Amino acid sequence: EREHGPGSVVGLAPAAAAAEVLSEGVGIATENTAKWLSEAGRNSLRYAELDRLRAELHRASPSLQTRKLLHRAQTVTAEVQRWALGPGQLVIVDEASMAGTFELDALTEQARNAGAKVLLVGDWAQLSPISAGGAFHLLAKDRDDAAQLHDVRRFRHEWEREASVDLRHGRADVADTYVEHGRVEGGDRESMLDLLYEAWRRATRDGKRSLMIANDSQTVLDLNNRARADRVTAGEVALAGVGTANGSVVGVGDSVVTCRNQRGLATGRGWVKNGDQWTVNAVRNDGAIDVQRTNGTGRATLPADYVREHVELGYATTAHRAQGRTVETAHAFVSATTLREPLYVMATRGRESNRLYVDTLYDPDIATSHEPPEDLTPTDVLRCVLANSGADKSATLTITEEWANSHSLARLWAEYDTIAR
Repeated sequence: EREHGPGSVVGLAPAAAAAEVLSEGVGIATENTAKWLSEAGRNSLRYAELDRLRAELHRASPSLQTRKLLHRAQTVTAEVQRWALGPGQLVIVDEASMAGTFELDALTEQARNAGAKVLLVGDWAQLSPISAGGAFHLLAKDRDDAAQLHDVRRFRHEWEREASVDLRHGRADVADTYVEHGRVEGGDRESMLDLLYEAWRRATRDGKRSLMIANDSQTVLDLNNRARADRVTAGEVALAGVGTANGSVVGVGDSVVTCRNQRGLATGRGWVKNGDQWTVNAVRNDGAIDVQRTNGTGRATLPADYVREHVELGYATTAHRAQGRTVETAHAFVSATTLREPLYVMATRGRESNRLYVDTLYDPDIATSHEPPEDLTPTDVLRCVLANSGADKSATLTITEEWANSHSLARLWAEYDTIAR
């Protein structure tokens, strides 16, 4: 901004909530990438409208209609400038591992044509986007000049700083590290959920910001309903409330999360975003609810239809929704079907501690297995999880790996040995 002037930095992120975090951290106006690309794509229509307005102004004589045309031309011009890039501008894309390859391609093309620069910020080891991804990982690994963060500052314990890096790279021995420091429990699903829930409840009663995390929506739903039932019994939450799409009920005092961007619902200086955390202040007769941000002063009234379809209880969350959040303590449920990337996210949300509750009895292949279920330890399950990556790979990386595999000495020797026999 010192070199190119105010407004020369554009902040973007794949999710609106992540864009808001970027705005608070850097102090610039931000937007989510989908909205930016959609509006930027409409600039051609805006240019056509400006040409039409200029032609009408050229033919018109001074009048009230002329002033309306001028006002509209100024509005359209401001919109063009808002969604266009210029020479020397810097575009920061935060949480870039969650950005789809086609989105990044369109954004970098726009920047290249305008003479702007794109800076991607994120963690390639975290979760992939819903759409085709892998571009950020490719750039981080393929280029020699990619900046790397080595000093982990979130955690209060030095060992956990080092262990988080091992989790990031999928190093199997890190499972032993978490077990040795008493951060892992193992057993059947119900026992683990009991332990997880009680630990979370103790932490919240001690005034700590704590989070329950699971990789599947059913476990999240079970934990949320259990938390609400206990709070109702304790008199902290109203029994009556509004039903939601997943079968839960939200009432006064509940912690809830909104699951869809709704720009028309104002919250003071902002608007309702997917992933926002709220506390319910009131339930109206028509099913609408009044909410206040959990960590802020923003307030909103969510209409009844929005509540039914796009509001969930917020005591527990999925790994995808937890990415980007920081709390004092985190409690994560892990099973044999968990992948490395969700585990990495779930095990790195807490500053003070991150505890793992491992289902050692679940066998995803029990229906087709010809052997009795193995007696696994929590360490066995964690090692299995760390070995299974679900990250998207770019086409370039896939081709490179397949070529290396097909031309490896081990592969060639096996083929030669088979032919020779």
